[in-house]
Amino acid sequence: MYAEDMYGAAPGTLNPPADARIAADGWKIIGYLTAQDALIPTPGASNRKLGVDHGKRVFYGFVAQNLATPNAYVAAIRGTEGMIEWVIDAEFVPIPHPRYPAARVEQGFWSIYQTMSLADPATGTTTFQNAAEGVEKLVGNGTIVVTGHSLGSALATFYVEDLAERLGPTTTAYLFASPRTGDAVWAGIFDRNVQQYDLFNYILDLVPHVPTGIGYTTLSRATVLQPSSAQAGVRLDLLCDHHVICYCAMIDFAQTSAAPSTAQDAGSKACILGPASSVPDTAKALAVLINEFGIGTEKAAILLKALHLANAV
Repeated sequence: MYAEDMYGAAPGTLNPPADARIAADGWKIIGYLTAQDALIPTPGASNRKLGVDHGKRVFYGFVAQNLATPNAYVAAIRGTEGMIEWVIDAEFVPIPHPRYPAARVEQGFWSIYQTMSLADPATGTTTFQNAAEGVEKLVGNGTIVVTGHSLGSALATFYVEDLAERLGPTTTAYLFASPRTGDAVWAGIFDRNVQQYDLFNYILDLVPHVPTGIGYTTLSRATVLQPSSAQAGVRLDLLCDHHVICYCAMIDFAQTSAAPSTAQDAGSKACILGPASSVPDTAKALAVLINEFGIGTEKAAILLKALHLANAV
């Protein structure tokens, strides 16, 4: 959320001011992650594929070092506004992974990831064209956790696998609300190379269900959050059901409620209805149907898209 708030506070810059909460939590930013901007088609556009704006580089997140444990690092990759509206009628294209031709990855997500670089946080100037190479040199014999949400989770999936090949088992990940980044061959490669990771997907969040269709699959160790066992009630709405703060509340309501927030976070925090007792019965009922259909099935995606249309009426 800090990375997302930093981008939102200064969307046109490569070196937005660091969120003060990062230092307050005991971390020091040592690098920024930048990439070419995502070209997200507008609803109903004839071209529904995620593209890359090669003329515009933007801030995507940061790399930070723990002040108390200097050999511990974290890389945080933000989500992207407009993701939900796009996936409602998006078109996804599988392409061969450049290093593993037998594996297929989603073209749009991979195209953005290939442009990801490491930058100087003071100036936004690129220091390493290849973000994984840059962080490998920063981390050395240390440990790094990669985290991301939404589109940021898709990028983090590719990023942590790249880093794990370079750094080994000291590279781990916490991923939230991730779209499906590739096929079963790719998921198997990821599991083999990234020995420790957690992926959290909410059953009523549309994004983890896409891309649907033959070939794409969810990473094997995904934890599916359910309304019946969530620590918080979240308003039944596609934007609320996808937001990173709502994910945090469903996983740990007390800590999320106590965490410092900014004015930018007010809208998303309004999506949180309260503790577990506030989970809507309608959310529980809808989850029963989605679970019956299965994650990533066309039926599940259609039902969640219908929720979006119903809320628009």
